[in-house]
Amino acid sequence: MRTSRFALGSLLALAQLVFQPLATAAPGDIRWQLATGAPIRSAPLLAGDVLVVGNFAGSLQGLNWPSRTPRWKVALKGSLSSQPALDGERIYVQTSRQLYALAVADGRILWQRDLGDQGDWSGLQIWDSYQGSPLLAGDLLLVAMGRTLHALSRADGTPRWQYQSSDRIMATPTISGERILLADNAGQLSALSLPGGKLLWQQTPSRNAIQSRIAVWQQGAQQLGIYGSRDAAVHAFDLNTGKPRWQRSHDTSWVVGSPLVRGDAVYIGTSDGLFFQALDAATGKERWRIDTGQNAFTAPLVDDGKLLLTTGDAYHPGQPGKVSAVALDGQLRWQKALPSGLFGQPIVLGDTLIVGTEDGKLYGVALR
Repeated sequence: MRTSRFALGSLLALAQLVFQPLATAAPGDIRWQLATGAPIRSAPLLAGDVLVVGNFAGSLQGLNWPSRTPRWKVALKGSLSSQPALDGERIYVQTSRQLYALAVADGRILWQRDLGDQGDWSGLQIWDSYQGSPLLAGDLLLVAMGRTLHALSRADGTPRWQYQSSDRIMATPTISGERILLADNAGQLSALSLPGGKLLWQQTPSRNAIQSRIAVWQQGAQQLGIYGSRDAAVHAFDLNTGKPRWQRSHDTSWVVGSPLVRGDAVYIGTSDGLFFQALDAATGKERWRIDTGQNAFTAPLVDDGKLLLTTGDAYHPGQPGKVSAVALDGQLRWQKALPSGLFGQPIVLGDTLIVGTEDGKLYGVALR
């Protein structure tokens, strides 16, 4: 069979088109997007070769990674605004109404538990719609539902013990050594023993809600827990006693986002203060701040020597949100807008930031 010069030329042109190198994406460029149908206020999770993402309507799906082709999808009861916990070949997912254990491979529900139905949260303001994420601690699964911290068997969800806090728990608990650090909406801090759940100490530095997850900083004998509060301040307390060590007021409004501790610095965004700051971990003294112009409800991430903060307009969530990349010395490296507000915790996979938005889409954003 003879091939015409025209056909041969067409094949060569097609080959050049197919195999030519892709243009390098600039930092902040959108590499890909996936529509989920409802706002994303939860954090995605990479479980082996499956990327798990859920939206606020309770739709949870597994995508083959890195191809992002659909693998499975399941509808859960309740609103989803927390990150799943990975346990080998299964994940634990908490909604406002149920706790689920699902198989990573196919999304099959292995078991579910009713730990106190908190109802439908679709009518809540964004800042009131968060809940703590499930945690693994030895053979225990720790889940905060309402004002109760539940310790369950991670194997089958059998109850082990419970701890009643003074108010609703929105912040993910923190495990530090053989302690569980817990904060609630009445401003109460509690330390519980692991694995038994015995109360070690309890303090109430202020009577304002704490949504921020407690970060731990240790240097020599000094051990501090650091968090933000709706009293417009960042606080530090002694891990052994719960007694206050320092406080840095934002002089504005709530601090909803969680801190990132790196070295001897604390990095945290503010809500209506519309800025991002670095504090000295030992003293709380401010090192720098930059304006973001938007509300920060998530924790910063660090990648390739840069801090990444995602933000949005909580009063107009459909307006564009931002991804800001900031050097550790406070210099803004780049800032890019996404189509709507960013109120779900992002993750970094390789050279891509994975983040959900209020328009119900999951985005892959180039970092370099």
